[in-house]
Amino acid sequence: MSVTSYQQAVRNLEYLGLKQMVSHLNEVVDFSIHNKLSFMDTFVKLTNYEIDVREHNMIHAMVKVGAFPHQKELADFAFSFQPSVNREQMLDFASLRFIEGNENIVFLGPSGVGKTHLATSIGIAAAKKRTSTY
Repeated sequence: MSVTSYQQAVRNLEYLGLKQMVSHLNEVVDFSIHNKLSFMDTFVKLTNYEIDVREHNMIHAMVKVGAFPHQKELADFAFSFQPSVNREQMLDFASLRFIEGNENIVFLGPSGVGKTHLATSIGIAAAKKRTSTY
């Protein structure tokens, strides 16, 4: 009994450890046939599954290594509750422009104004962009 090209492709993907590509191969082949995609378009669609999962796992690992006290992001911050915090400035910090400029930021203020939340959210934003945080 000979091995079909499909079976060989599955074996090759399994051997290479490309689990997402194996699990989505049927779906992508069917989609490709139905939509008359070129080989390259099909290949890109298939590899995107693998890349997406790896990127998600890398982001999760970077955030975990950061050892943040909680998983809060800037979108979770109640700017209306704390009007003294400049929303635009915090969004600028979350863009990580200060890192590119080799600058530091320091949050000063009384207890309960959200300094830890803001610092954590900026750290998580940095981790999600693969910047080492700790």
